[in-house]
Amino acid sequence: MKDEYSLLNNVEIDFSQYVIEEVNELEKKKLMRQFTKSRRKTLFWNKRKAIIAIIALFLIINLGIHGDKVLAGAASFKDSINKWLGINTNGENYSTEIEKTLEGKDIKLTLNEFFTDNSRIIINFNINKKKNDLVDINHKVVPDIYINGKKIERSSDYVGYSISGYKDFVGYDKAENNEFEKETNVILEVEMKELPLTEKEDVKLVFSSLAEEYGVNSSDFTYTFVYDATSYKNDTKVVKVDENITIGDNELSLDNVTITPDKVLISGDSKGFSAHENNKDANYHYDIVDANDDSVPLRAEIGNGAYFYRNYVHELPEKHFNINSIKIIPYTFNKINTNTTSVSNDGRIKYIIEDKIVTINLK
Repeated sequence: MKDEYSLLNNVEIDFSQYVIEEVNELEKKKLMRQFTKSRRKTLFWNKRKAIIAIIALFLIINLGIHGDKVLAGAASFKDSINKWLGINTNGENYSTEIEKTLEGKDIKLTLNEFFTDNSRIIINFNINKKKNDLVDINHKVVPDIYINGKKIERSSDYVGYSISGYKDFVGYDKAENNEFEKETNVILEVEMKELPLTEKEDVKLVFSSLAEEYGVNSSDFTYTFVYDATSYKNDTKVVKVDENITIGDNELSLDNVTITPDKVLISGDSKGFSAHENNKDANYHYDIVDANDDSVPLRAEIGNGAYFYRNYVHELPEKHFNINSIKIIPYTFNKINTNTTSVSNDGRIKYIIEDKIVTINLK
C-alpha cells in the first residue's frame, strides 16, 4: 500500500468533521480485500479516482463506517487545473483562482480556475446540474473567449473534457445520497490559435451556449478578470538544437526544444521519417527517450507540432520523465549491421542506427 498512501501526502483532512467509530478486524480485512481487488484494474483508473478511492478507504478504516460522514467528506474534494497539467506536486501554481459564482433563474455557475499559454485554454468550473445532463450537451459548455478585447478563434474542434459528478469523487458507484448529484465539476481544455499573450491579460469568458441552453441571458454568464501569465512564461525555456539526422534523401531536422512546466515541445521538420512504427510510407522511424532511457509518449510527430507531457498523471501508474536530456533514436525494420536491436509492439525487430543517435542536453 506504500505507493497508494503516498498519494495522500498533500491532502488535508479535517477529522473534527467525522464521528469516530470502532471497526472490528473482520470488517477491516473485508474492506481491504475489496480495495486490493479493485486496484488491480489499473486500466479503468485515473489519478483523481485513485486518490478519492484511497481517501474513502482511509476514512472508513480509520474513522469507522459512518457512511454519511465519509461520503460528505469525500464530496468536498474536486479536481484542479494543476492536477490536470500534472504539475501540482511541487507547489507551483500557474492558474488563476477566480472562485466567483454567477446565478440566473435555477442555474448557478462557479468559475474555479483559469489557465492559458500560447496555444490552449483550460477552464475549471462547477455547475449545479447533474453530470449526465452535461455529458449530453458537452459541446455547449465551452465559452466564447476574449483576451485583451479580441475574440480568440479555436484552432480545432478538439476539446478535452473532465465532467465529474458526486459519485466520481466519492468513488462509490452505489452512493445513495443523490442530493450531491445536483452539482458537477467540469474542466475544459480547448486548443486555440496563437494567443496574443503579454504578461497580464484582460480575459472575458462568455458562456453563451450554456446560457441559451438553460434560458439565461449571456450577460449573466460572463466573467471578466485579469490573468497573470508571467510565472508560466518565466518557467519556460528554449534550447537551440540545430541538428539533422540525414540518411540518403531522408532527413529529420531538429531546430528547438521548448521546455514548459508541464510539457516538452520539439520543433523541426521531417522527410522520410516517422515516429509511428506502423507508418509504412516512412523509410525510417525514430523513438524519443528521456535521460533514464524511458520512452516518452509523443503526442505528435516532429514537423507536425511534436510534444510530450513531462508528467503522465491521468492514469496509473504515474510517470514523471527525467528531462535533463532526451535522445532521438533512429531505426529501420530492414536488417542492417548494428549492435543494438529492440522489438516493436507488433513483434518486428527494430535495427537501431547507432551512429545517427542525437542526444540533446536540456539542463
